[in-house]
Amino acid sequence: MNAAGKIVYSRDPAVVVERILDAAEAEFMAAGFAGASTNRILDRFGGSKATLFRHFPTKAEMFLAVIRRIGERMIAEVDWAALETDDPRAWLAAFARMALKGILRDDALFVGRMVVAQGRNFPMIRETFMAVAVTPMLAMLAGRFRDWTDQGLLACVDAEADAVTFFDMALGGWINRALFGLEQPVDDAFLDRHSARAAALFLDGRRTR
Repeated sequence: MNAAGKIVYSRDPAVVVERILDAAEAEFMAAGFAGASTNRILDRFGGSKATLFRHFPTKAEMFLAVIRRIGERMIAEVDWAALETDDPRAWLAAFARMALKGILRDDALFVGRMVVAQGRNFPMIRETFMAVAVTPMLAMLAGRFRDWTDQGLLACVDAEADAVTFFDMALGGWINRALFGLEQPVDDAFLDRHSARAAALFLDGRRTR
C-alpha cells in the first residue's frame, strides 16, 4: 500500500502469474469452465487486460494452468520423505492417508467434476491433471512394488497394474462418493482406519506364498 492508501502490487512476473491464477481459480471453481468470465477474472485480478492476456492468451490456457497448479498442490500433500520405511504395510498406509487427504480437497474434486463435465470435448483437463498429480503417484507405487518383490517381501508380477489396483482400492471409491456428494465425514481417525485397511487387504493378496 502506498502513501495514498492505494494497494501497489508487485510487478515480478512470478507474483503476477500467481495473482492471475488465484483470480482464475476462484472464478472457475465458482462458475465452471464454460460459465467463467474473463472479465470477472480481470476484476478479481485487479490488473490490466493486457497483462492478463500477455501471460494467458486464452481462457483455455488459463484454465489448464489452474488445473496444473491444483495438481501440484495435491501431489505436495504426499510427503515423500516421511515415507522412508522398509515396512510395506506402514509405507502403503501412510501413502494412502496422505494421497486421500490431498485428493479429497475441494480444489482436487473440482478437477474431477470438470473432467466429467468437459473431458470429452477438452481432454487436456484429464491429461494435464494425470501428468502432474496421478502419474507420479502411480510411478512411485510401482517402484516400491518392484523393490519389495525383489526383496522377497511381495509377489508382484506386474507392478504398474498393481499400482493402479492399490490406487483404486485406497482412493477410487472415496473419490466417486465425493464427486456424487455421497461422502461421509472424513476426519483423521477415518483416514487412519481406511488407509490401514487398504494396505492390509492389498498386501494379503500380494504376499509371498
